[in-house]
Amino acid sequence: FRDGPRGVNLDASLKNGTTGGKATVFPVSIARGAAFDLDLEYRIGEAIGDEGLAAQQTMILAPTVNILRHPFWGRAQETYGEDAYLLGRMGSAFTVGVQKYIAACVKHFAANNIENGRATANAQVDEQTLHEVYGSAYEMIIKDGGVACVMAAYNLVNGSNCTQNAHLLTDILRNEFGFKGFVLTDWWAMPGGSNARTSDANTLKSRAAEAVNAGLDMELPWNLYFSQLQSIIDADSGAKVTTAQINTAATRILEQKLRFKADSLNGPWGLATPTTTYSSPDITNNQSHIDLAYEAAVKSMVLLKNADATLPINRSTVKKIAVIGATVPYTVSQGSTETITNGQVNFVSDIRTGDVGSSRVNATAGGIGPLAGIEAAAGSSISVISGSSASAVTSDTDFVIVVAGLTAQDEGEEYTGAGDRNSCNLDDKQSAGTQNALIASVAALGKPMVVVLEGGSVINVEPWYDSVPAIVMAWYPGMVGGKALGSLLFADATGITDAAGTVPANFSGKLPITWPKDCVADEPTFSSGTTTSMAYDIGYRYFDRNGITPRFPFGFGLSYTTFAYSNLITPCLDVTKHGIIDLKVTVQNTGTVAGTETVFAFAKYPSSSAHRSVKELKGFARVTLEVGQSKQVNIQIRASDLKYWDSNSSAWVVESGNVEFDVGPSAAGPFQTVTIPVQ
Repeated sequence: FRDGPRGVNLDASLKNGTTGGKATVFPVSIARGAAFDLDLEYRIGEAIGDEGLAAQQTMILAPTVNILRHPFWGRAQETYGEDAYLLGRMGSAFTVGVQKYIAACVKHFAANNIENGRATANAQVDEQTLHEVYGSAYEMIIKDGGVACVMAAYNLVNGSNCTQNAHLLTDILRNEFGFKGFVLTDWWAMPGGSNARTSDANTLKSRAAEAVNAGLDMELPWNLYFSQLQSIIDADSGAKVTTAQINTAATRILEQKLRFKADSLNGPWGLATPTTTYSSPDITNNQSHIDLAYEAAVKSMVLLKNADATLPINRSTVKKIAVIGATVPYTVSQGSTETITNGQVNFVSDIRTGDVGSSRVNATAGGIGPLAGIEAAAGSSISVISGSSASAVTSDTDFVIVVAGLTAQDEGEEYTGAGDRNSCNLDDKQSAGTQNALIASVAALGKPMVVVLEGGSVINVEPWYDSVPAIVMAWYPGMVGGKALGSLLFADATGITDAAGTVPANFSGKLPITWPKDCVADEPTFSSGTTTSMAYDIGYRYFDRNGITPRFPFGFGLSYTTFAYSNLITPCLDVTKHGIIDLKVTVQNTGTVAGTETVFAFAKYPSSSAHRSVKELKGFARVTLEVGQSKQVNIQIRASDLKYWDSNSSAWVVESGNVEFDVGPSAAGPFQTVTIPVQ
């Protein structure tokens, strides 16, 4: 089995002890969430499945659909955003792509969104929140994506470990969601972790029985607890499991092995022939996948600010560009028994692919960082210089690009020494405040400039927001993110053609998260120690509920052009609870260049007596428009997706009554609105 969300992790030890394998590195999942492109996500899943099969792996440990309930979460980069509907749709697309070749395993079930102390963290969650916020994405990926495997998380939910939680693994996953695949643990996620090897036999037997009785089928990475199963099958007393339970668990695993031809008795390995090749330890012949990584980076970068049309860079007036960024040290490890690494990030030149946890991927040849990408886009007619301070900016410099962001120590998996963030600030775990000071000193020069941010979630822009004319969120943009950055900053032809046609030389990414002004005052409590209450309203729903205005709303993203919405209609006078709601809205490009807009549809329930959020995302679609062009955008919504969990009856309910649909460019509107009765 191999991670993961951003590519095939061939860096972890192979059976022969080989490490350091290379594969295509795509932008991280949170970046791809910003693309809001289901076809793109399917193709990325397909590419990762292809490379996984080429490397003779039988399952990809992805997608990650943990809810990003707070920007402090250390693994924010691994998920698609803060909204359960978005996660379910993107995760389903990824899963279907991977499973063209091999099995996929969705993770981490459930309510896993605090990294520090993850093995003992207890999520206190009411049933409605558990089902709607932390469960519904899994239901979609099971029913729409047909996922083979679900990974049980490290944490506890309502006092019971996820690996031994019958309510999660049987009541919800199998009886309610109809899951037919197998459930495995996260690595050492059984209580006690890897220390279980020193536990007494009775403890091992008891916990093994609890896990099997709860619905767990496979323990990883070693059978520390499950080594005791043979001795407790059909035992007369004490911890025990039955032969029938063992047969059920084994059958679930074998069914998926046979389904994906991961068995020597079942003919050729895998469901399709890989297009890439594998020469141990590296993936080769992967140029089409590198091109796909470039497409994903282009579509995912978000233009957050562009005062006075600072971007795109004007080739007729700009003849010299300075690319400025700090070199920031960091310290990480690969676990308590492995070497601690003291590294550094050169933000000007380094290829940024994310943290160094389990989802890390070593890039194949052909990577392009910011400086290289900007130099290539600038061409021979524009001089590009670089440096680490404002003093590197010469008097004849016409434009400055500052690249800043987070390191592998600022955010990542707990075992690397990174874990959750302490704040949303740059230099979060560095005391010097180097990067904020650098940005301020460059801004003081008064030259046209842009700040490009690299990271997995919100980065505090407040210290310098008013003095910087342009800001771009690049996320961790993958192995050719620098090429995408250069294309977008200069508005060069992308060379990309997707299902909608030619992809414009323009920003089109939109935030899959709400970006607060203050990550403490504007957000719910991130962690309350061992037990943390997980509230129903998170992200834009929390901001709606509490009347808080963020710095940037969910769905925000600027373009080099502008769009106008009109004529929201539906052919439905009403809809049944099992029907499809067909929303049609006209979008026009009212600017001066071609562009791509993402249209969002939010549902409101004005006549509901149940506890509901102010609004809920229920649909989205991308549309590409030439100058002056109008198109009617169609968003289809399943009435069944309007359901809520009624804790009194312990059942999903689609309410009768009026549903209001607000359609617009972000969670902040402005909206076109239509009301449809549900019968």
